Amino acid sequence: MAETISEIAKGFHAEHRGNCAMSVAYGFARANGKSEAEAVESAEMFRDFGGGRAPNGTCGALYAAKMMQPDHADALEDFFKRGAKGCSHCKEIRPNAVIPCNRCVELAGEALDFLNK
Repeated sequence: MAETISEIAKGFHAEHRGNCAMSVAYGFARANGKSEAEAVESAEMFRDFGGGRAPNGTCGALYAAKMMQPDHADALEDFFKRGAKGCSHCKEIRPNAVIPCNRCVELAGEALDFLNK
């Protein structure tokens, strides 16, 4: 069985190949049949959105998920917030250790996987 977006994204992040936003973009690309090179290129577009630098301070992983499926942004955010104790902003999550960054990546991937079912 093919790996899920969440599994691929979590692995990419755990290997320190990219920030949270890059990891979700990479996972989405790979799970949707893109080559390694294409997935890395997709990830690179999100290099500036990790570590609390996504628009409005949104978690970068969530931001990337919403950019991958913009028509489902609200549903993705609702799913994410359920797993992140109601939080969606990096400044709420990281300093308060709500969930680890790698879990944010996995959670954003799970939200995308849920849409793909």
